[in-house]
Amino acid sequence: MTGDNKMHGGDEGVFSRGPGKRIRNFKGFSLLELMIIGVVLGVLAGIAIPVYYSYLKRAKQVEAQVALTEIKRLESMYFAFSGAYGPLDEIGYHPGTALRYYQVRLELIPPSAGQPAGFNATATGNLDTDSEVDIWTINQDGTIQHVQAD
Repeated sequence: MTGDNKMHGGDEGVFSRGPGKRIRNFKGFSLLELMIIGVVLGVLAGIAIPVYYSYLKRAKQVEAQVALTEIKRLESMYFAFSGAYGPLDEIGYHPGTALRYYQVRLELIPPSAGQPAGFNATATGNLDTDSEVDIWTINQDGTIQHVQAD
């Protein structure tokens, strides 16, 4: 019985596979394996995070497009009834919920020198923490333009 003590002796984590062959039985990952996992995760995050922010920015830009399209629709109806374009409160522009990312302003263009009346609506917003702003415009013809990207 004392000869079998190699297998069940005081050496924790060590077992024998025959005479003179001792193999360590450690559970867990080596430092190299953990470093490789860290590098792979870092590369994946380096790719995924900018793509995510790009999608997030495009989703926020929909707010400006929807607001400007609604202003165009209301201005067209107002013009059909009154023959002129009107300010935001007169055309009934009251967003159902407050705009979260953009501020909207309207410039009315009076008729002059054979040119008909018109308007330019502009949505301006800062979609991230930098100093650049995102600007969208629409005119009486319904032409929507992305003037400046944030």
